[in-house]
Amino acid sequence: MAAVIVGSLAAPEDPALDELLGADGARALRAELAARARRWASEVAPGRCFEATTLGAAQAALHGHDGPVLLAAPDVPALDQRLARAALDDLAAGCDIVLGAAHDARPYILAVPRPDPKLLALVERLLDGGVLGAFAEGGVTLGMLRHERRLASAGDARALAIDPLAPADLAALVRGRLPEPPRR
Repeated sequence: MAAVIVGSLAAPEDPALDELLGADGARALRAELAARARRWASEVAPGRCFEATTLGAAQAALHGHDGPVLLAAPDVPALDQRLARAALDDLAAGCDIVLGAAHDARPYILAVPRPDPKLLALVERLLDGGVLGAFAEGGVTLGMLRHERRLASAGDARALAIDPLAPADLAALVRGRLPEPPRR
């Protein structure tokens, strides 16, 4: 099994996050999210984890690999072992592609049984907005994973700050940078 953190799966940087947390705070948050994603990839695929900016670069990094592949966005705090296991279980059950969608309707994780160019071409189409058409035309069985929230916008940061299930270290990082609410 291999895991690849793919930059193009992340949401675009939101300037409102920089305004809310300050440029340094937003940069620190993005760096911590990327580090968490790297640790996750290392844990689920020791010795077979990579980072890539695009799916094309991920495919190049996977040259010679012939097993399951997890492709994940670097901006989702909830990447964990349970999620990886669910994706791999769906692949083992016969799904051609397994998808987890974030609150913005974009995939945050994709799993394929192997880095087959045809499957990765379908994944590329999925990212370009052709979700159902790409699967229907390709006769592909789709597995769906739990919904997760990205941490990419000011609204995401505010939501994380009050989420009792958020990772404590990220919540503390965000809470420490939020402006004080106006006093009445």
